[in-house]
Amino acid sequence: MIRGITGVGEGKGPYISIHDGFANVQPWAGFMTGADRMVLDVHPYFAFGGTPALDPIDSGVGPTAGGIWPEAACNRWAVNTNTR
Repeated sequence: MIRGITGVGEGKGPYISIHDGFANVQPWAGFMTGADRMVLDVHPYFAFGGTPALDPIDSGVGPTAGGIWPEAACNRWAVNTNTR
């Protein structure tokens, strides 16, 4: 719809950004091949050891809420995990 309004090609309208869904870039390989002015928004996290933490974030509830992130943060900063 956006390209129908702004046109296709260099200088014609905005870039369209899609978030990677915290799933890393591999699942997106080949997605929308040939698309005009598309951007994949990727957020690798380096907070828990200096290397990219690329595991997906779980949006569950209860003990699985946040996937690996709450436990990784507690372990990294020596927080008592029994109080979460």
